[in-house]
Amino acid sequence: MTTRVTLETLDEKLDRIEMRLGILEEVFEEVIIEAMPSARLSKEKIKEIKDSIQEMKSGKYATLEELRRA
Repeated sequence: MTTRVTLETLDEKLDRIEMRLGILEEVFEEVIIEAMPSARLSKEKIKEIKDSIQEMKSGKYATLEELRRA
């Protein structure tokens, strides 16, 4: 059996995925920000984490290889 997928169907599915990812990003951000005070991180490390969150929101992501080298 062959299933035909239209561009409209793909677009709708991608929109739903994007919305879910946005929600997950917000949840991760809240968890990270809430956990920071109890983690006893330096002010520099906290700034680095917040900057990373902003980069993520702007669409800048690290590759797995970059993460492995960090």
